[in-house]
Amino acid sequence: MHAPMLETIGNVPSAHGRAFSQRVLSSHGSGESRSFAMNRVQVRFVALLGAAALAAPALGETGDHVACYKVKDRAKHGVFTLTVTNAGVTQACRVTVPARLGCLATQVSAVAPTPPGDEPSPGPAGDFLCYPLVCPRPFPSAAQMTDELGGQRVVDFKRAQLLCAPAARGPATIGSSTTTTTVPPEPCDFNSSDRKCEGTCADGGHCSAVASGGACECRKTPCGDADSPSCDGFCAPDEACVFTVTDCSCMSIP
Repeated sequence: MHAPMLETIGNVPSAHGRAFSQRVLSSHGSGESRSFAMNRVQVRFVALLGAAALAAPALGETGDHVACYKVKDRAKHGVFTLTVTNAGVTQACRVTVPARLGCLATQVSAVAPTPPGDEPSPGPAGDFLCYPLVCPRPFPSAAQMTDELGGQRVVDFKRAQLLCAPAARGPATIGSSTTTTTVPPEPCDFNSSDRKCEGTCADGGHCSAVASGGACECRKTPCGDADSPSCDGFCAPDEACVFTVTDCSCMSIP
């Protein structure tokens, strides 16, 4: 007569194990049948562990954050007007090229200490280039927002800073097929009626206002890359490069 089999957890018999053993003994008379039944349960358990192991990395591979870097953009200087609508507010804004920041889709892991909030439904993020943005009032109203790092809180929206446009990232290339035409330089001077700098500069320079106002000069360094606090970089024709707390920024000529 066989002694009853007991399923154990940490070498301690369990009631579930006794019931399972009795079912196996009643339906399978031989030791070989009991062994087959136990092996089948073990195979199912190992299969579940394997599925979980395969699913875990997939959850972490989604780049649902973006990391932003200051960039040196070689795009030709330009100014665009556009309408911006978000959070129920519509504004007529102005964006300036070249870009100031480049943001890349980023995977985040091993955050320490544990953040206070839960990450909202994650989704794949993209790559972006961010440009200086100037918008008039009204700005979007304060809102309750939640993220992983800051948790749930109320966020106030102040003046606009950047417009980030989706970008496609590829390998760096050297050289360009663009044909350039040399334009004879014309005097770079300040138009007091329109309150902006006019004229053509040689060697790719830009006619830009001097911070003190009332004068213009040819400059080759974008305002964002200029040394502070001198801020002798170029801006749009109706803007001047000035020092604002930590760096150089383009501001409208008063």
